[in-house]
Amino acid sequence: MLSFLAIFTLHNLEEIITVEKWIQETYPRVCNKIPSSIQKRLNNYKDVTSSQFAVVVFVFSFFVSLLILLAVMTQHYYLFVGVLLFFGLNILTHPLQSLYLRCYTPGVLTSLLLIIPYYSLFFYQFYNTELLTFTAIVVMFLLIPVFFLSHKLGEMWN
Repeated sequence: MLSFLAIFTLHNLEEIITVEKWIQETYPRVCNKIPSSIQKRLNNYKDVTSSQFAVVVFVFSFFVSLLILLAVMTQHYYLFVGVLLFFGLNILTHPLQSLYLRCYTPGVLTSLLLIIPYYSLFFYQFYNTELLTFTAIVVMFLLIPVFFLSHKLGEMWN
């Protein structure tokens, strides 16, 4: 679990460092490749700064860290697996976005070099255990409103 926090911190740092420049320089070049329904959502973030994105990451990471701490203290490891499932959905999007857009996207390097190998090892080790439960999937879905809340708080940050 500690290695997850370390790896995901590195991933978040990659995104924080690169998101502002990517939106300013790369997004205008590739936006015509993006479906219009997704473009409408991305246009809401065209003025995002690294500090705003850092607020998003901080709020969400704080909540996730509390969940992981609770998982360790109570030995309810389905909480941690729920967090992994949620982040797994996010991680798969980075390489797919880069392939589709044929360019670097924020977070793709740490996704490919750190997080996907981590997930491969984790699920290989824990596939036959009882950690992957319906409750873990519920935890994954409960993280969605927290994710959107963190984005709303980031938008308010100036």
